[in-house]
Amino acid sequence: MSLNRIAARIAAVQALKGKTLVGDNVLDSQIGALDIAADGTLRTDEDRPFISVYTDAAKSQDNPLRGFVANGSTEFLFEMGVTAAHVETDSETGESVIYPGIPATDASFEFLLDIVARQIGDALTDPANEWAEIFRRFHYGNEVVERARTSNEGGGAKLAAQQLKLTVTLFPDPVRGSTLGDNTPLAFFFAKAETVPELTEWVALMQAQLAGAEYDWQTLLRRYGITRSEGDSLRITPAEGAEADVTVTEIDVAPSEVAG
Repeated sequence: MSLNRIAARIAAVQALKGKTLVGDNVLDSQIGALDIAADGTLRTDEDRPFISVYTDAAKSQDNPLRGFVANGSTEFLFEMGVTAAHVETDSETGESVIYPGIPATDASFEFLLDIVARQIGDALTDPANEWAEIFRRFHYGNEVVERARTSNEGGGAKLAAQQLKLTVTLFPDPVRGSTLGDNTPLAFFFAKAETVPELTEWVALMQAQLAGAEYDWQTLLRRYGITRSEGDSLRITPAEGAEADVTVTEIDVAPSEVAG
């Protein structure tokens, strides 16, 4: 439903690529990256340590009348995983390692994930990381930061995983048909996304949701979910037979206050 939600998640994924110990193996909403089998065991189909980024629950309470553009509190999940299947053999020492110089022990699994979790925070707050800068533009600030871990030793390869849950106050979406300003988060996102070929089709579809040449009064009705009859009572819609291009300067009344 939310374009800002989509764009912020993509920006977070791009911001993390190459910035942590998992390298470029940063996944966008990868279904099955971490999964629970029928027997209750944790499993993954990834062949190397990974981060998977999701947008989860969201709740907006201060909605403008009947509008749907508010985003409110939105959860971003960063799930990290490493398994015994990711262990490699050091070509020089013959030792089993989970990362060059780090032996494949239980403690090392947790250590690796702890470091990656720290690197996620560092990457998303890096002033030199352009994608991270775009991610930060989409929200007012961090409401809650939560961390959790899990592991699995039975029924398959040993697996350790951690989750970083970031709840932010996401800015409202622009209204369809409204002009997208050059300094808006989405404008920065669209410009940066042009440098990533695999995002081309996604961006085109997102931009199509904003396309339109609506008049001011039509945009207002859409933004607040105002009915046409309420718009007539508020005198923000053109009279029958009048020109449709009516300029609206202000609206500060709720539909419940409109008589009739």
